[in-house]
Amino acid sequence: ARIGADMRRLGLHQGLAPVLDVTRDVRWGRTEETIGEDPYLVATVATGYVRGLESAGVVATLKHFAGYSASRAGRNFGPVHMGPRELADVLLLPFEMAVRDGGARSVMHAYTETDGLPAAADPGLLTGLLRDKWGFTGTVVADYFGVSFLELHHGLAESPVEAAAIALAAGVDVELPAVRCFGPQFVEAVRAGTVPEALVDRAAARVLRQKIELGLLDADWSPVPASLDGTGDAPIDGLVDLDPPAARALAREVAEESVVLLAND
Repeated sequence: ARIGADMRRLGLHQGLAPVLDVTRDVRWGRTEETIGEDPYLVATVATGYVRGLESAGVVATLKHFAGYSASRAGRNFGPVHMGPRELADVLLLPFEMAVRDGGARSVMHAYTETDGLPAAADPGLLTGLLRDKWGFTGTVVADYFGVSFLELHHGLAESPVEAAAIALAAGVDVELPAVRCFGPQFVEAVRAGTVPEALVDRAAARVLRQKIELGLLDADWSPVPASLDGTGDAPIDGLVDLDPPAARALAREVAEESVVLLAND
């Protein structure tokens, strides 16, 4: 909640967090970003994180959906070979709790492919499970360059336009961090009827609905938050203090309560 409040003071509306990847192999280079190796621990802490961000009016983004941390030999971007039961019991549980109990409004797909199918191209994952079964109604965003990787890394598409069409059909609504596949050539393909316009309408509606919820389409909305435009709690030298004593005290409290003592017997 503290992080979310600071984000709002800076005029930010979406947080690309929390990380819900369950640690499976400590050789994986992003292990330090994870909450741990126990699915229930990851689920409960991440759900609390989501509630905190969302309570401040910030959209929480669950990542990376799904399987990123279970790559072969701990390699980043490596393929995942895992059966459906283990996937459901270990890797999907935190995401389900964060969606159903936490109220997360955004999900970021993973880079990885599971049993040969990249997450960004998997309608069973991004639409069937996430939306139809779990009831998710928010936006699905790409991990950085994830749509392009359908062409450049996975070899599933022969062009940026084809990569965009595959991702959009699977359920990816927003390309991040910049437009490469969802660009002018893709617009031409839609107008030519190569890509169903209904898929664009579906993604656009989800994004616009979220912008309305955040007030970004209100007539009086300004991209400069009150804390920075001189009308709010006037910051020192035009800067917002993100490390005030209250935040330090909260960090200390969390650290102290996280300590676990074991008997050396």
